[in-house]
Amino acid sequence: MPSERELIAHRSVIELHQWIEAVFTGRDGSPSMLEKLLSSFSASFSMVTINGQLIGLNDVEALFRRNTAARPGLRIDIDACETLAVTAESVVCRYRETHYHQESVLARWSLAIIDIDNGQPAWRYLHETAIAP
Repeated sequence: MPSERELIAHRSVIELHQWIEAVFTGRDGSPSMLEKLLSSFSASFSMVTINGQLIGLNDVEALFRRNTAARPGLRIDIDACETLAVTAESVVCRYRETHYHQESVLARWSLAIIDIDNGQPAWRYLHETAIAP
C-alpha cells in the first residue's frame, strides 16, 4: 500500500501534466494553469530534457510561456507511475509520458524527484529519456 507521501507525489505527476496540456493547448483557464504549473517547481528545479540538455527553472518557465497555446491538439497520457525511493524529504517516481499531437506520438520515461513539505509537492528534479518508436 503506497504511503500518503507517495500518493501525493503520484497525484502531482498526473496534475502537473494536466496543467502542461492545458497550457500548451491554450484551453480556457490556461493563464491560471500556467501559474499552478510554475508554482509546482522548487526554486532549485533542474531537468535533463529528452534532447539531453540540462536546464533550470528559468528555462522551463520561458519554455512554457513561449509555447502557451502553441499545440492546440496535444494530449498527454501518463501511466506506469511507480515509486522508486522515499526519503525524509522526497519521493522518487518513474512514469511513462506519451504525447499525442496531430499524427505524431512521442513517448518517454521520466524520473522525478518530488519534495513533499507539509503535504505540498514541489518538483526538484526531472530526467526524461525518449522511448524508441
